[in-house]
Amino acid sequence: MNGASHSRSSSQATAFQDASSNASNSERDVASKPVGIATQEYAKRVTKLIQLITDLRASGAQAVIDLPRVVVIGNQSAGKSSLVEAISGITVPRAAGTCTRCPMECRLQHSKGPWRCQVLLRYERDEFGNRLPEVKEEKFGPVLHDKSLLEDTLRRAQLAILNPSVQAKRFVDYDLNDEAYPPLKSEKQLQFSCNVVCLDLQSPDVTDLSFIDLPGIISNVAEGEDRNNIDLIKNLVREHIKGNALILLTITMRDDMENQSAAFLAKEADPDGSRTIGALTKPDTLLESEHQQWFDILEGRRHPLTHGYYVTKQPAARDLMAKLDHSAAREQELVFFSSDPYWRNAKSDIRNRMGVQKLTAELSKLLSHLIEATLPNLRDDARQQLSKAKAGLDALPPPPPQHPIAELLRLVSEFSHDVKSSVMGFEGHEALIQECRPVYLQFKKDILSTRPQFSALESKTKAQPDLDDVITRGEGEMPLQSIPSVQNPMYIDQVAEFVQKFMTRQLPYNVPFPAKAALIRECFEFWPEHLQNCFEEIQAAYVSCVEKLVDHHFGRHTNGGLHEYIRMIVEKEFEIVNENMKNRIAWLIRLEQHPYTQNDHYFSSCRDNYLAHFKGRRQNCLIEGEFHIKAVLVNLAEAGLPGVKEEDLPRLLGPDKYEQEMIVMAEVCAYFRVAYKRIIDDLPRIIDFDFLCAFSQNIQQALIDGLGLGGEHSAQRAAAYLSEDPNTVIRRKDLETTKARLEGVLSKLFRFNAA
Repeated sequence: MNGASHSRSSSQATAFQDASSNASNSERDVASKPVGIATQEYAKRVTKLIQLITDLRASGAQAVIDLPRVVVIGNQSAGKSSLVEAISGITVPRAAGTCTRCPMECRLQHSKGPWRCQVLLRYERDEFGNRLPEVKEEKFGPVLHDKSLLEDTLRRAQLAILNPSVQAKRFVDYDLNDEAYPPLKSEKQLQFSCNVVCLDLQSPDVTDLSFIDLPGIISNVAEGEDRNNIDLIKNLVREHIKGNALILLTITMRDDMENQSAAFLAKEADPDGSRTIGALTKPDTLLESEHQQWFDILEGRRHPLTHGYYVTKQPAARDLMAKLDHSAAREQELVFFSSDPYWRNAKSDIRNRMGVQKLTAELSKLLSHLIEATLPNLRDDARQQLSKAKAGLDALPPPPPQHPIAELLRLVSEFSHDVKSSVMGFEGHEALIQECRPVYLQFKKDILSTRPQFSALESKTKAQPDLDDVITRGEGEMPLQSIPSVQNPMYIDQVAEFVQKFMTRQLPYNVPFPAKAALIRECFEFWPEHLQNCFEEIQAAYVSCVEKLVDHHFGRHTNGGLHEYIRMIVEKEFEIVNENMKNRIAWLIRLEQHPYTQNDHYFSSCRDNYLAHFKGRRQNCLIEGEFHIKAVLVNLAEAGLPGVKEEDLPRLLGPDKYEQEMIVMAEVCAYFRVAYKRIIDDLPRIIDFDFLCAFSQNIQQALIDGLGLGGEHSAQRAAAYLSEDPNTVIRRKDLETTKARLEGVLSKLFRFNAA
């Protein structure tokens, strides 16, 4: 397409002036009446629908549901600003380069009263583009009743949006001739912003319509500006035109359709063209050979859209400089389409799509239909989002309490109660005791594995000791065969040699007590290790249990350091009971270094059983070794002693030379049984009393003292301990804002439905 001419020939200018003077009265009447459908029967319904969406958007509902909207997009210099002026009847700021640097929302309401406009600022995102937890819409200056003041007010409002470090109210009376940059000592002036300048405009010359005007799409930036702004604007456009958006695509007829980035973005968001309305601008710049391609577009033969295209004629640059008013601009547009031979003779389908009046009426109708059609979905979406917000709030920990000391004492008390319940194994707190039981059973096996391994036979026989079932058969003990002894076998002749090392002035048949004590202590060689292992396993289980309880009761209180401080106090208290247990275990080991028992009955019973075993073992071996038993019994019967039985034979052998050694072995084994019986009770009882119970009884007071809950400034300390994590605070505030916003949305939607 060739470059368009910006001036007309003198004959064309004359024809335009003649047509202006000869335009019919009816056409002039149309130009002077309100644009759109405000006077039609369903105007009230349209007004209410558009006002509903305006109210919802002002409350920030667009952050949580997809509100219907009209979005005006176009390339820079496509005539978008002039189109916005034509639809709204306002004058927007104009300057060299990109003049619209933030979205502008025009909320037009037809009114029989005089023209009035309130400018507002809506903050949706921070300076980094992050969505704010709460959308805030605030008035910018007083209500305007003079149209001539609006352009400068919009310039000041945009400056307020672009300079978030300065209070917006300081820009209300800002001197626009001030050349300071950035203005009012701003920390930084943004080049573009996602926040919105809003206009609530009431006038008898507008239709009921609400639309969002976005910055023009650019392909280059001014010197010193960030090239990322090109993509920033495109992304801003993409964000606004997705979903329930009617896209008012402004297309300059000075350039090919294929060369316009705005058309590409519209196609990307709306591939089938069902949500896009084309607004062709600058028809007065076409050369004689260029009209047909645009007629093809208007008639739907090229680049078809469901709602088609409209063509509008806006004031020329000289008229803009002269501040041509809205009515005069609309009359000029009417005269142009009535006088230009190409447009005057166009088909009726095209003539029905000429002028801002027809475009605005169509927009108003389409927007109201879109709102009407989406109301059920809006309600459903709002309900679903509200359910999600409530679920999100329920998932958060409760907010900080009003009485922090009472709350902290409650937490400490409940934690201490659960520790005690775990130590006692109460219902619902069985895990710790269930972990301790197998540890104590293993401890019992470990102690049994240290039992002595005596043999009544001499070492030359190399026979294996067979003591494992001497005692256990009558006591219901576990089979000792399944618990190998760690002691080396000691034969009776070796015992005799061992005893001889301790002999001094003893009378015959007297074994020194130190010899017995030494044999007993050899059995206890591994006991310190087994006692320590048992305690360490119980300790690990207890510490793990308590740590889980700490996390359960205090895990969410990390921001004020409460969780970590509780862990420190718990660790310190464990150090105290651990040190005490270290001393108690050492004491228990020392206690067993000096054999002693008052359990005479059990000791004597075990001694007798072991002694009988040793004697029987020796006698059986001696008889089998020196005689053929059957032959002996036959010989005795022939000698006149027919009543002698096999069990009587040992008496014929006389006294055993190892009698005293068998007594020593029997007493050592018997004492081991006595010591074993008490140690498998004593250690668990000491662990239970001096470790488990001691910690559980002391921890509550230790926490109260450690947290300083009874001292000065305890309320401030408690409040600091229970302060929330900033992320949780932000999350709760965000969800509460969303919840309140959605409840307001649903309330408005249901009230509207009932109206």
